[in-house]
Amino acid sequence: MRQNQISLKYTEQRGAATLLFIIMAAFALMAVTARVLNAVSSAQKSFYTEHIATQAELTAWNGVNVLAAAVATLPTTTTLESLTPNSIVTLSNVPGVSALYVGPDESNTYAVFQVTGSSAGANSVLKVVYSLPIAAQVGTGGGSSSSISGFVNGMTLRGNTTLQGNVTYTGSVPTNLSVVGGSLTLSGSVSGLNEVCATGDVTVNSAISVNAICANGNVVLNGAASASSISAIGSVTLSGGAASTIGTINSNSTVTLSGGSASADTINSTGNVSVSGGSATASIINTQGNINWKSSGTATLLNANGTVTYSTSAFSAMTNINSIGDVSLSTAQNVSTKGSAFLTGYYGQGIGGILNSQGKLSWNSNGNKVNSGTVRSVQSTPLPLSINVNINSGHTVSITPVTVNAIPIYNPNTPTVDANALKASANFLFNGVDSNNNPIVEVQNISGISNGNYFIAKNSSGLSNYLCASVSGTNCSSSTLMKVCQGYSDRNSCFSYSNSSGWAINGTTMLPSVLWFNGNVTVGNGTWVNAVLASGNVTTSGSTKMYAPNYVSSGYTCQGAADTTHGLSTGVSSHGISSANYATQLCSGSPPTLNGAAIGNIAILAGSYNSGVFSGGNIALGASNNIYGSVLAGQYLSTSGSTTVSGLLFSGGQNSSATGGNSQSGSTTITTTGGSASYDSVNIPCMANCSNDTTTNPPSSTNNIIWVGPA
Repeated sequence: MRQNQISLKYTEQRGAATLLFIIMAAFALMAVTARVLNAVSSAQKSFYTEHIATQAELTAWNGVNVLAAAVATLPTTTTLESLTPNSIVTLSNVPGVSALYVGPDESNTYAVFQVTGSSAGANSVLKVVYSLPIAAQVGTGGGSSSSISGFVNGMTLRGNTTLQGNVTYTGSVPTNLSVVGGSLTLSGSVSGLNEVCATGDVTVNSAISVNAICANGNVVLNGAASASSISAIGSVTLSGGAASTIGTINSNSTVTLSGGSASADTINSTGNVSVSGGSATASIINTQGNINWKSSGTATLLNANGTVTYSTSAFSAMTNINSIGDVSLSTAQNVSTKGSAFLTGYYGQGIGGILNSQGKLSWNSNGNKVNSGTVRSVQSTPLPLSINVNINSGHTVSITPVTVNAIPIYNPNTPTVDANALKASANFLFNGVDSNNNPIVEVQNISGISNGNYFIAKNSSGLSNYLCASVSGTNCSSSTLMKVCQGYSDRNSCFSYSNSSGWAINGTTMLPSVLWFNGNVTVGNGTWVNAVLASGNVTTSGSTKMYAPNYVSSGYTCQGAADTTHGLSTGVSSHGISSANYATQLCSGSPPTLNGAAIGNIAILAGSYNSGVFSGGNIALGASNNIYGSVLAGQYLSTSGSTTVSGLLFSGGQNSSATGGNSQSGSTTITTTGGSASYDSVNIPCMANCSNDTTTNPPSSTNNIIWVGPA
């Protein structure tokens, strides 16, 4: 059966609804590669499980980048449903690369391709997961816009970050832990992640299992680790007694494996490489510096521009050594060096294959051997019976110098958090209190209620949490318009305010809606189906349960009914909150249903700009919190105890003069799946530098590679 054919070129194409992909103008491979290597920083960061041992592998990675650029320029109307699975992709003028569109991923969110690089009869096949370009969406609430805001699944934190508890990621969407503008210290276990990266250093003092680790600084693993790759502009160190298993280490500095049973498949380093103690080992080392090996483990291949010292306690080793500098060894199979060679082993050890040296051969008195070879000179003649070499004073050796590519700078996008930019999308804006501490609120976009300023006070029966236009003391002096919230009892107010601590919410539940607070807010025990936005800081009490309005069903958010699927056994209407009142920017139609407004995907957001100055922005989640929605801190984020978040976690570090950092203790579980069909954790309203024009500003290929690994 003939497969479908897809031709990719790099030109803009509009109005071609029947095309599966936008046609791409032909680029020569080297031109595309150069452009990608210079421009695509995050597309080549450490989740690349790259082995550069063969040209086929390098060609395959070039194909990944070319395809990323092509996918990034697809029309924003392209959907997974419009693409035909099992289609061959034709890349014009990209020799040695072929590709196949496999189909959507398991979550039906991303596009999965298979990219093959071929060279000299060898093939390297990679599986690549790409995101498709996202169309700009205009929010339905108050005219605020939701464009490609830059938020991503997982945890993105700006500033120095210390995670002392356990971090567990669940769900089928690949997620990352990213630290920007600071260093990351992990003292708890991490599982379920695609990658852990930082623009500073990464230090791991515990067990961790990820696809990739990357840093613009140094990477230090003091605990057990499992990763397909480590990429660091600085040094990489695997130390301690715990076993660490790493696929590929790429470093633009030194690499050290010390003690225990640390192991790596391939090491590519611009600096010196040291392997010492215990059974530490690496299969292949490529370095522009020196290699110093003192371990009971053995290598397969050592390539160095400097010297090689290879001292293994193994009696024999099938190790091949290529060195521009001198080589000192106990045992190996084949050795080629532009320098001298010195045998340091014991009887029966030495070189089991061929020695090829442009310098002098020396040996100790322990009965080393050389099976065969050619050298320029020897330490003495006649030669021992165990050393069989030819002596040629003009002998030359050709060694191809090791070249290690520069590690791309890790520079992920960090969007802006600003609660003030979202005021037009809020339903209740808590601006202050009157002299009797009645909350003064601006109400907008509530069905049945005219937009305007109101009070929350007691009704004529002395029951709390009613909306009215005027008050006398703590009671409504005009007719009550609606019940806003249910306190711990009918006579308990849900809202309080003090000049020192700001706002506090306490009670059972509230009308599902978007809340905006001027200043700080503490969210107490209760079940809140609200997006809580604060111009200052947000703190949650222990055992707080919060839902983004889109996370639950339309029946609950828009109609006041129960939602047992998401653990809400009673609807707000059972607490006297009228189903006739609902948030019109979240719900539309008759009967009203969720419309997917981006503001409804937020559970908590903190921090704001006033006259260009950022303030607030700290979010502190209490113990045993369950947050079903995205959590966005403009400054720092801290969690304590057992916390579960179904959504993304983000901190912006937007106040450069602030002290402190991000912290986490206890355990944190982040899930990327769950919620109603209207919930999308990464669809967050844009709050700064927003543009709805993705035609003139197409998504960059730096952001569309979700995951790469062997097919």
